[in-house]
Amino acid sequence: MSTAIKYFLATRPAFLTITIFGCLIGFVFGNLTNNPNWTINLLALAMALLAHAAGNVLNDYFDHLNGSDLINSNRVSPFTGGSRFIQLNIFQPKQIYQFGILLLLLATILGLFLCFMTTWKLLPIGILGAMFLWMYSAPPFKLMSHGVLGEIAIALSWSLVVIGFSALQSEVIDIEIIPIAIAYGLMVANILFLNQIPDINADKSSQKMTLAVQSSPKHLWIWYSSFPLCAYLLQIFAIQGDFAPLQTMATILVMPIFWFCAIKLKSGEMNQSHLRKMIPINILGVHLYALLLCVGCILNAKVPF
Repeated sequence: MSTAIKYFLATRPAFLTITIFGCLIGFVFGNLTNNPNWTINLLALAMALLAHAAGNVLNDYFDHLNGSDLINSNRVSPFTGGSRFIQLNIFQPKQIYQFGILLLLLATILGLFLCFMTTWKLLPIGILGAMFLWMYSAPPFKLMSHGVLGEIAIALSWSLVVIGFSALQSEVIDIEIIPIAIAYGLMVANILFLNQIPDINADKSSQKMTLAVQSSPKHLWIWYSSFPLCAYLLQIFAIQGDFAPLQTMATILVMPIFWFCAIKLKSGEMNQSHLRKMIPINILGVHLYALLLCVGCILNAKVPF
């Protein structure tokens, strides 16, 4: 395996699709009355993917420092426990850290170029995104180790992806996209929360006090259910306020996936074999949610693709 491929795999590319869908939501909602600039949009997609990849790589580095990945024997690979490229001695910790910083710098340079080519109104979104990316894993903030603050950081980060991509289309930050953006951000936070559950013992031992660690086992299903529930409520609010078309409620079709996972958690089915089934199903549910959100918007209006 070439070094380039190893570095690519260290970014955990399978998870980058969640950012692609965030960009797609912003693109579709922002292009209801605008003609897209494909070059700018592709560059913006590349920037978002670089930022997400940087977050993944830096998270691996800081999880190495706190020791959680090293002692994690209950991980559900490849979904939890990091890429393990440090633990398997594929890369040295310094190499992973430098690679993460390089990806972040590339994302920053590309982001500044996009602001120069479109509007500097996007700059605050980029700054906030970079702040959340760093503060999630890095000391002294380590939001991932402070309960629900980690989920809030993730939800806001992916909300900014949607808001930013929507603003890129019209060069105006549209406040009407915010409820839909936060709804999607909450769905992404839902992935994070469920993925934390197999890692509870390792995270607790390394003082990485995630929301799953701080929750009692009997309350995990409540936290899990709260993310999609709030997302659907925000979506209903957006439809009532005429911020989103009624057709976007096609997302209700994936609600049984979240019910299924919540019921499993409530019944205490949290061993590795059960979570190995639940985690990919949950990830699929969030992807389908995003896809149906976009399809509903497209069905409501002729989008100039």
